[in-house]
Amino acid sequence: MKKYVILALAVFVLIKVLPVRVIDVRVSRVCPIVATSEVITPKETDVFLRQWEEYVKHGYRAKVPENFLSDEVNMADRLPWYVRSWMKTKCIDPKRFFYVEQRLRSILKAEDLKKHTDGVVAILSAQMKSETDAEKIEWYKDLIKKQNELPKIEGVTDEELAMVKNHEDEIKEILK
Repeated sequence: MKKYVILALAVFVLIKVLPVRVIDVRVSRVCPIVATSEVITPKETDVFLRQWEEYVKHGYRAKVPENFLSDEVNMADRLPWYVRSWMKTKCIDPKRFFYVEQRLRSILKAEDLKKHTDGVVAILSAQMKSETDAEKIEWYKDLIKKQNELPKIEGVTDEELAMVKNHEDEIKEILK
């Protein structure tokens, strides 16, 4: 009886493990080239948002530590095996995946800061228009210039801000 149980378990393991290995060997999936730019593109953002939704839906986000840094060399090794497996299956480069997440969060912060500074600039512009002293007008212009530069502190480009602006609520909802 013991032999049959062991045989049944061995057959079960072979059925479960062997097909995966055979598929891995026979089907060589060509993954897309991973972007290395600091700037993210609209196409990359769209792909990421779909992948992120699936990542969260599978519960992987809860399994990856909050303080997980994407710039570490061995960061992929620190992911749980099932997350690594899912990423490999989906042709996701873990380093770029988490970089895009962090980048989108930075862009969202910059967009919020831009909205705030736009309000401040509007107030400063109104005050500058009522000013007659040339020295104070230059002071206002300098202050307005500095306010307009604040959203760019994290290296966020105008293109990235424009890309996020149209889908800001959707991105915030997905990344929450």
